[in-house]
Amino acid sequence: MLDVLAVTAAIILLFLLVYLRTPIFIALGSSGLVGLLLLEGPRGIEQIPIAFVSQLESYALVAAPMYILMGEILAVGGLGRAIFRFAHAWLGRLPGGLGVTAVGSSTVFGALSGVSLSAVTVVGRMSVPEMLERGYRPSFATGAVVASGALAMLIPPSLMFILYSSVSGVSIGALFAGGIVPGLLLALIMGLFVVTMATLKPVLAPRADEGITWKQRLDAMVKVAPALILIIIVLGSIYTGIATATEAAAIGAIGAFLVVGIFDRALTWTNIKKILLHTTKISGSLLIIVGSAFVFTQMLVVVRAAEALTTFVGGLSIPSSLIVIILLIIVVALGCLIDAASLMLVITPILLPIFESLGYDPLWVGVILVVTLETAVITPPVGLNLYAMKSVVPQVDIGDIIRGALPYLAIEFGLVILMVFVPEIATWFPSLTAT
Repeated sequence: MLDVLAVTAAIILLFLLVYLRTPIFIALGSSGLVGLLLLEGPRGIEQIPIAFVSQLESYALVAAPMYILMGEILAVGGLGRAIFRFAHAWLGRLPGGLGVTAVGSSTVFGALSGVSLSAVTVVGRMSVPEMLERGYRPSFATGAVVASGALAMLIPPSLMFILYSSVSGVSIGALFAGGIVPGLLLALIMGLFVVTMATLKPVLAPRADEGITWKQRLDAMVKVAPALILIIIVLGSIYTGIATATEAAAIGAIGAFLVVGIFDRALTWTNIKKILLHTTKISGSLLIIVGSAFVFTQMLVVVRAAEALTTFVGGLSIPSSLIVIILLIIVVALGCLIDAASLMLVITPILLPIFESLGYDPLWVGVILVVTLETAVITPPVGLNLYAMKSVVPQVDIGDIIRGALPYLAIEFGLVILMVFVPEIATWFPSLTAT
C-alpha cells in the first residue's frame, strides 16, 4: 500500500510541475527523487548519481549530438531553400501545390536534420508566407507544415529512435530501417490529403497556373543533389554494414561540413560559432532530460511497476490488439501534457514488457511509439511545432494553427491503428536489410 501511495504522490507531483510550466527535466527529476525518498529513504537517493551517469554513458546516445550537429550545419547553408525549390519544381502544379511542396520539403529536410522543430522553422519560413500571399487559408497553410515537420521524428536519422534504443537496447540501424516505410507512407497520405482538400474546396488553396519547365526541374535537382547523396551515404553505410549508426552519424557530420563548405560556401566563422552553440544547447537539453527521466523510471523499477502491469494485462480476457490500442490512446493523451522525448524515455520501460508479453516485436514497439508520439508535437498545450510555427508567422492566430493541425492527428492515429493489425509496415524493410 505504501508503494502505491509513494508512486501516486510522485506522479501527482510530476503533473503539477508540468502544469506549472516547470522545465521538464526538473519535473521528472524532482518527482522521481520524491518517490524514491518515500520508497527507500536516503538509501534510494544514494543510488541516483551512479545510475544517472551510467545512463548517459550509453554508446547509442553518442549518435544524438552527431546527428544534431549534421542538421545544424546543413541549416546554415542554402539547403533549406534548395530543398523547397526542388519539391516545388516537381509538386507545385498539383492542387494545393505549395502545401504539397511543404510536405515534400519537410520529408526531405527531416531526413537530414532528425529534429521536427528545425523542419517546421526552415520549411515554414519559406512556404507559409508565400501560401498566405497567394490566398491560402491560414489554417490550411500552417497545418501542412506543422504536421509534416513531425516526420523528422520518424524518418531516419531520428533522435527519437536513438532515445528508444538507449532504453530498449534495440539496434538503432534496425529502428532507422523500420521508420522508413511508415514515414514515407505518412508523407504520401498527408500530400494526398492536401491535394484532395484543395480539389474539393478550392477556396482553401487557390490554384495558380505556373509554368515549370523540365530545365527548372533538373536545375533544382542538381542543387539539392549533394544533400540527397549525403542521405544515401549515411543510411547506406548503416544498412550495408560499413558503419554502425553512431559511426554513420560522424560520417554525416563530416559530409555536412563538406557540402556546406564547398557547395554553399557558408562556413564563415560566424556560422561555425552558431552551429556549435546551437548543437551544444540542443544536445545538453536532450541529455539532461535523458538523465532526469531515468531518475523517474528508477522509481518505477523499484516498485516493479512494469511487472505488475504486465501481470495485470496478461489476466485480461480481451484481444491483445484492443489492449495495445487503449494503451496508445493513453500515450496520445499524455503527449498533450509532456513533450515527446521525455515521454518516450518514461513510457518505454513500462510499455515494452507489456507489448512483448502480448507477442509484439520490440522493433515494432519502437516504431509505433514514435508514430504515436508524433501527435505530441502538434497537440496543445505542449505541442512545440505549434509554437514554432507561431514564431515563424506571428500574424497567424494560434487557434488557426491548432485547427489546421487537427485533421493530421486523425491521419497519424489512422496509421497507428493500421500498424497494430499490419505490423509488417514497420518490420518488413528491417528484415530485408538484415539479410
